[in-house]
Amino acid sequence: MKKLLLGSVALFVIAACSSKGSVMSQLDTKIPSIAELQHHNYELVKVNGKELELEKGSMTPNIAFGENMQITGSMCNNFFGEGYFSSRGVLKAKGLGMTRKFCSDAALNTLDGDIAELLDRGAEIIISDNGEFLRLSNIQTALEFKRSDKMR
Repeated sequence: MKKLLLGSVALFVIAACSSKGSVMSQLDTKIPSIAELQHHNYELVKVNGKELELEKGSMTPNIAFGENMQITGSMCNNFFGEGYFSSRGVLKAKGLGMTRKFCSDAALNTLDGDIAELLDRGAEIIISDNGEFLRLSNIQTALEFKRSDKMR
């Protein structure tokens, strides 16, 4: 009986560890340096662990890191600011600005608020060891991006 119970527990643990979840949870990650972020563009792929679903014809949200940590990107609206690390692994943006157009895609409108809050209040930032994936997160929101390097 003990062997059966132990075998069941081991099987459950193995199944739980191999289940699909966040791409980032399956990769080795680290806190990026400025050099690892600069001159890269990332497209949003997941919001709070769920695949990004957009209305047909919507542009894919993105974030890009330029010279001197200039952050640019778009969700529904374009945003921009001067990125900096406020503490180890926490990214913020000084002078965060955003266009204010109406967007018919409700998901993109919500993402405008999410990215503004993350960059204004501070987001924990990690990248995969190979630099392909990036996550910005706080207690309420986790945005996962995949590197595309097609600067817009």
